Amino acid sequence: MRRALPVCTRSSSSLCSFIHYRKFTTRSTLLSSSIDNSDFTTLGDASDGERDQFFRYTWGTWLKNDESEKAKRYTPFAIGGINEIIQKSRNQSNRVSPSHVVSLASLSEGKYNRIYLAELDDGSEYVLRIPYPMDLSRDARKARIQSEVATMDFLRRKWAMLIPEVISWCPTADNPLEREYILMEFISPNYQNKRYENLMQNWDPMGSSVLERATVLKVIVSLMDKILATRFSAFGSLYFTEDVSPDLQNKLPYEGEAANELVDRWRIGPTVENKFWQPGLDEAGTIDRGPWYSPSDYLLATATAHITAYTNLLKDPDIASSELGSYLPSWIETYRQYAALTPALIPSDIPADSDLLSPRLHHPDLNPMNVLVDRSGNDPNEPFASAYLLDWEGSAIKPFLFHGAPDFINYRGYKIYKKEEVEGYDSLPPEQKAQIDYMIAATSNQFSFEFMIKHSFPTLINAYSPRAKLVREPYSVAMATDYDYHPLEITDLREALIKSKHWSAVTDNLLVSPVNFSEAQIEKQSKDAEEWEQTLSNLPFYSTKGWVPQDMFEKYVKEGKLVKNERGEYVLNT
Repeated sequence: MRRALPVCTRSSSSLCSFIHYRKFTTRSTLLSSSIDNSDFTTLGDASDGERDQFFRYTWGTWLKNDESEKAKRYTPFAIGGINEIIQKSRNQSNRVSPSHVVSLASLSEGKYNRIYLAELDDGSEYVLRIPYPMDLSRDARKARIQSEVATMDFLRRKWAMLIPEVISWCPTADNPLEREYILMEFISPNYQNKRYENLMQNWDPMGSSVLERATVLKVIVSLMDKILATRFSAFGSLYFTEDVSPDLQNKLPYEGEAANELVDRWRIGPTVENKFWQPGLDEAGTIDRGPWYSPSDYLLATATAHITAYTNLLKDPDIASSELGSYLPSWIETYRQYAALTPALIPSDIPADSDLLSPRLHHPDLNPMNVLVDRSGNDPNEPFASAYLLDWEGSAIKPFLFHGAPDFINYRGYKIYKKEEVEGYDSLPPEQKAQIDYMIAATSNQFSFEFMIKHSFPTLINAYSPRAKLVREPYSVAMATDYDYHPLEITDLREALIKSKHWSAVTDNLLVSPVNFSEAQIEKQSKDAEEWEQTLSNLPFYSTKGWVPQDMFEKYVKEGKLVKNERGEYVLNT
């Protein structure tokens, strides 16, 4: 099998005295124009006691378990090895001119990875991405890197999509950096004499005009044109052919490939979606991660993955005797109910070969923050000449019916198209007007997105119909729920399951839920839902799982808004 991109091999590496790194330097975006020259230290200087800070997480604080959360994001690596990796990749691409790194700066401390910017003596700039250990096993990190690089390679080669070029990568720690990594080109603001900026700078979901918002959404939909262009043969994730098991190497990922150099390049293997690699699954040899060849098999696996994970966690005596262990049995029962519901998530009147159920690539984090746009064009009606899409980690091939709208545009509330629909709008208090204005903007944004989808993908638009959103809800909630933050989080999934009892009334009997609940269960759910709402109102930073940006954390502590309790956790001072 031919290797698509240079992958490093193990060799000795030492700290090179000519590389320097910046202590405490961070960047909030991949569009950093330069690194200042202050506060540098030589890497080979072992006497620098603060050198270790370069690998530590500093961008925020968790209100509870802060020390352990930061330990999960500690990313030490053999920095001197980066020169060996770069030189080897240049040799493989016939660029024999010797070059070495002169500075290495921390660029971003992301959700799952630490990002560094490497500057070379010839002016080249590369992005080095190192995954956090987190709660993922080595096998999970390996699969995610293998799939991400293959997915980027597929879209670049098959559909000429603008994606940063991967220079070198290694899915294991057996390399000069002694850590898993991806090294790719850096898209700077003046890359190739163009004017790149983050698309988020142009996205104001409420303050801008409908036309301005539509301009941003048009970029997102144009990227989806290539992401969704391929109808795959199975559900799972993309890999290079040599990275999947031998039994999968003779199964083509899609039909009709005419280019000989691409026919044997990629295959579909196990999914890298987060929920299939959660704690409790790493050591479970029987977990089904795909690939799957029917939507129903995939949906059932989304339930059994949770059931298996929670069951395995309960085998640990420490977990079984903890607060987590006290509520996991009820979570297992809820996911068994969800498993029973999964066959009904596919409406009976949708043909099995429908485009709605077809295997399509899904980018899990498709939003303006991950898009770089070129502003060098002069046409006011087309302000963005081109767009790069970043961060493909966790991408998977799923039934399109269950993709849903990108999170940044997904609105599940009551739809209001204009303020004239609200009686007495002008006399409402300011806070209620603000809420109505938000609902109008969110409705408008989603409508614009769906209108563009209808134009670009006429055979897929029904995936955004009210009925499709109804059946997708249990799946979306099931795949979003975490097990480790609060016992009442499962309330949202139970609510979605109970609502499924009323599908037939909403959809003229086209959908029938097989899940039954007793009156006592429904009454308990009602009480739990009310308690959960009250809990959320007093649960600071729930959407970020208790994470607070560092500057905001320090500000709130100084102002006394956050105080430490007897357990050493920070809580709101009410």
